[in-house]
Amino acid sequence: MKTFFLILMMTNMTSSIHKIDFGKNMNGQEWVIVNDGVMGGRSESNAQILDKSILFKGEISLRNNGGFASLRNRGSKIDLSEFKTVKIRFKTNTDRKFSFRLSASDRFYRPFFKHHFGASSGKWEIVNLPLLSFEQHNLNGKTGKKLTKQDMKDDFRMGIILYDKQQGPFEIEIDYIEFK
Repeated sequence: MKTFFLILMMTNMTSSIHKIDFGKNMNGQEWVIVNDGVMGGRSESNAQILDKSILFKGEISLRNNGGFASLRNRGSKIDLSEFKTVKIRFKTNTDRKFSFRLSASDRFYRPFFKHHFGASSGKWEIVNLPLLSFEQHNLNGKTGKKLTKQDMKDDFRMGIILYDKQQGPFEIEIDYIEFK
């Protein structure tokens, strides 16, 4: 009986990890492209599953009030309440600002949380984004609220979005996204 309780305590002490591995597990098939065309814009993008990653690239257009392209998971949601950070391994050769986005709703006009990241080395990099530093946004911009532990009990959809109000090509390759 003592052994059972010891194992139970050790299990509860270890932190869990949720990993979306685009290379090893080919998790990219669960992800879809959503561009500003859903609102009349003209940006274009696509995603290609490679041997060890997913490549998200395209062209941002500011025509017709456009200006964003995103790669999002389809339907599957995750409860973030047991995690503290999201770790993303990626590479890009552009100095554009990407965002990791979390949304508790499928409706585009509902508030969502996001955190910016980016680099331009063209080499593999890892960024660790503290979940409690994600800022809430709506269609009008920042709301001034940050993600809270209570918010994290919702089931979230996630995605990578480029919405930096710059026209032109972009490319980002993502190896994995890991919640810890």
